Amino acid sequence: MSISFKLLLVLSFSVLSFSAFAQKSIDTMAVTQQNSTKDNQDPLPVREKRKRYSNNKQSKKVSLDFIGYIKLIGGLDLGNIQNTSEFYPSKIPIYPTLREEKPRSFLDARQTRLAVDGVYQISEADKVHIYVEMDFFNTEAATSFVPHLRHAYGEYKGFLIGQTWSTMKNTSAFPVQVDFEGPNSITGPRNPMIRYTQSINDNYSFAVALETHSLDYTPFVVNLEDSMAFQYVPDVIAYIQKNGVWGNLRVTGILKNMSYTNASSDAIKSITSGGLEVSGIVKFLNRNDSNDDFRFGYTYGLGIAHYINDLRGQGLDAAPNSNGDLSPIPAMGGFAAYKHAWSKTATSSAVFSFTSIDNSDYLEEDMYDFSTYGAVNYMWSPVDRLDYGVELIYGKNQNKLNDNGAGYRAQFMAIYHL
Repeated sequence: MSISFKLLLVLSFSVLSFSAFAQKSIDTMAVTQQNSTKDNQDPLPVREKRKRYSNNKQSKKVSLDFIGYIKLIGGLDLGNIQNTSEFYPSKIPIYPTLREEKPRSFLDARQTRLAVDGVYQISEADKVHIYVEMDFFNTEAATSFVPHLRHAYGEYKGFLIGQTWSTMKNTSAFPVQVDFEGPNSITGPRNPMIRYTQSINDNYSFAVALETHSLDYTPFVVNLEDSMAFQYVPDVIAYIQKNGVWGNLRVTGILKNMSYTNASSDAIKSITSGGLEVSGIVKFLNRNDSNDDFRFGYTYGLGIAHYINDLRGQGLDAAPNSNGDLSPIPAMGGFAAYKHAWSKTATSSAVFSFTSIDNSDYLEEDMYDFSTYGAVNYMWSPVDRLDYGVELIYGKNQNKLNDNGAGYRAQFMAIYHL
């Protein structure tokens, strides 16, 4: 074999070997790119923070819980209740059509909830707390399943920043019910806020908050498209609460501002209004780790209809009066609920509630005037993480002419906790 031929074989083999090696390198790079993680694509500070999070989690400084439940509600409306997933007496038609008078049945699982609850333990006595909760009850349309943000906030050293129940709401006074909304006079939408809460001693605590919300007034006839979506200043809400093994008693005050467009000058003006609430829970008849209790709340104020359950969203914070001026509407509401414990796993509650506005200075003859609400139920938890309930609900709506409409509902629920 000639030397030239041998050289040709060696060169050919070298080229093939290099080609194979190059192809292997390219394939390896492709796999590496396909398997690259988001961490590798993030900026260095993000990767470092995630690394610290992983280290903190291993050292037990970080705890993260996923909680929530599957919930189904269902029932039968005996006429006049137009939204089968909600029960607002003020929306019961006073002059119903034949279609509105018909009974209807329903099943709805949109109140199912998912939540993330996280804690970072800075020291033995110092921690950062975050909470995010959502459900699928975002609209009145029963066919919509778009996720709906309920709560999203962080807490540190008494400060809460984010969105949660308004400081107007005393959550411990809320009755135990199947009904999603509860009493028509209950206060407290979920608002964006900055809140500071502090214990004075073992018996007293207080909180003060700045909160915002969409305005809820009836514009002048010439400005029907007026939808002022801003506030000059946030609402200021504060409470002081007495606590004990017997329950709690809370007094809450609110000072709020509304912006609107003047009818004659188109100038942007504002109204300042406010109100007070007294609420609480009293526990008694303690026996075998269960007790009966009495829950209550009474609210009165000017221009605070947005904070009252049954009045929210109806433009009743303020309206043009008989003098042609936009003025805040006096509103009030109250509820009382008695809960009886049959055993550790079974309770019943009886609830009565009302809401009312002073509409004497306003021209509309069919303007809302008064509504009442009543409910009685039986709640049962046969095993841990399973809850069942049945409830009968009654509502009545009355206008300025003293005409009224009534609605009735038989409802049940089933909850399976995560």
